[in-house]
Amino acid sequence: MPASRKSGKVIYTLRPSREGLPAFSDIKLPGGTIIRRVDEALHRRALSNATKALKERLDR
Repeated sequence: MPASRKSGKVIYTLRPSREGLPAFSDIKLPGGTIIRRVDEALHRRALSNATKALKERLDR
């Protein structure tokens, strides 16, 4: 990895799903840390899809 790239942390927090809001939003802190607020319904759907994909892969 190039030395010029600064690696920071990404911290995920869940928030209730609300109509009209984006699926996630980022808050960037001065130290390079990013707090990503993720819609709870989207998070659950992503976990479900990941579980299905893993099961299919293990069944092969």
